[in-house]
Order: sequence, then structure tokens, then C-alpha cells
Amino acid sequence: MKYIIRSIKYFFYFALLTSAIVYALVLIGAVEGNIESIFRGGYDALWKMAAFFAAVAAVYPALSFIRRDIPAAGEFSAHKEVIKEYMRGRGYVVENESDDSISFRMKGIAGRLTKLYEDRIVISSGCGAILVDGLRKDVIRIAAGLEARLEAQE
Repeated sequence: MKYIIRSIKYFFYFALLTSAIVYALVLIGAVEGNIESIFRGGYDALWKMAAFFAAVAAVYPALSFIRRDIPAAGEFSAHKEVIKEYMRGRGYVVENESDDSISFRMKGIAGRLTKLYEDRIVISSGCGAILVDGLRKDVIRIAAGLEARLEAQE
């Protein structure tokens, strides 16, 4: 269900972004305000663009959300404070916490809005590793920094 909601959200995001770009082009006078002159094929092009946006939005969540393993010695509970301190420094706050996982969200509304409220990072315990789950760009950055921080702690 989460995948479908993300796909729909990204479909509307792509459509809104394209509409804003076309509107800006009309405002500055780079193109005429007529759909027939803006797009080859006129209104038929809108259906083709919507189909393209739907195809991209259907695939985008699978490519943009990942899980990364960080090797870590010891129990997850021994690393919790280091993880929380690291994430606080990155602008995240604890959303939920249990014995084997911590969920973080971005602190400010601007950061959350730029990520379309897909800013949740879940850090949990795995078999001899710590798992970081979330948006690809953030997970790669956080996993690298957290791995270095945990290695320095040992």
C-alpha cells in the first residue's frame, strides 16, 4: 500500500512540476499560452505526458528507497545513543523507538516538504549489522557517516 501511495504522490509531483515550468514559460513570454502551440499534438500530448509520468512514478519508488547494512559489533542497544546523537546532528528527531529500531523524521517543515514528506529514516538491528532504511540519497549519506562514527567508537 505504501508503494502505491508513493507512486501516486510522485505522479502528482511530476505533473505539478511540469505545469509550473510550462506556466513560467508562458509568463515570461517564451511560449504562447495555447496548448496547441506549446506541445506538438496539442491536447493529445497531455495524455502521452500523463502516461509517461505514470510509468516513471510506478518505477520511481522502487529505485529511490533502499536498505543499507552497516557492520556493527555488539548489541543494538549499545549503539543507540551514538545513533541518536548522529541523527540529531543531521537535523533528524526521534519519531518512534523500540528495543530493536528507531524511526527518525526531519526536524523542519522545509526539509520534509522538499522530500514530499518521505523523510523517514528507520535504523534497526540485524544479524551482526545495523540496517538503515529510507530514501536512497539520505540512506547512503547517513550509512557512510554512521559507519565511520561507529568505527571510531570501537
